[in-house]
Amino acid sequence: MNEKFFALPRERQQSILDAAYQVFSQSSYKGASMSEIATCGGISKALLFHYFTNKKELYMYLWNHALEVTKQAVSEYKVMETDDFFEMLHRSLLAKCSLMEKYPYISAFSLNAYYEQYPEIKSAIEDSFSQESQTSENLVLSKINTAILRKDIDEKAMYEEIFYAMDGYMLKKYRSGRVDPEEIEKEISVLINLWRTIYTEEK
Repeated sequence: MNEKFFALPRERQQSILDAAYQVFSQSSYKGASMSEIATCGGISKALLFHYFTNKKELYMYLWNHALEVTKQAVSEYKVMETDDFFEMLHRSLLAKCSLMEKYPYISAFSLNAYYEQYPEIKSAIEDSFSQESQTSENLVLSKINTAILRKDIDEKAMYEEIFYAMDGYMLKKYRSGRVDPEEIEKEISVLINLWRTIYTEEK
């Protein structure tokens, strides 16, 4: 990647990233073209290649950028500054919905990337996702107050069950084409309250 990309005004950088997120969120890695991204971003294909050497470099930059802005949102919403697991979920939800507002296609891109089958990309994403998800899981499990959980609950199994449920919910939303951050916040908040009643001793 050329340092000239970072020399662009922040608004211009974001418009290019938004275009790339949009195109890659609507196509497979192989099906997306740099020409389409350039057109969507309002720049020439040659200029796009001036900023990013090839499609893989752009794709992996988007993936790492998505991870970075997600971490920033998690910090901004103080997700890890509570030991109440269900409050963590709620703050994480608010953080992710704020990202959807700023980057409308970032979550769809991330889901597409997670399920990408192009061998070279699949391997890189799987390695990165495995490391990031394990780090996140370990941190959450080390922080949560297990005293509020039912005595028969395995917190690791609970974490994984809820993680996969939320992943499935988001995948269904994107496949339906109905991605409204406000609606998502309301619906998942209901689920979080339900999970609290299921997994804790609270009445």
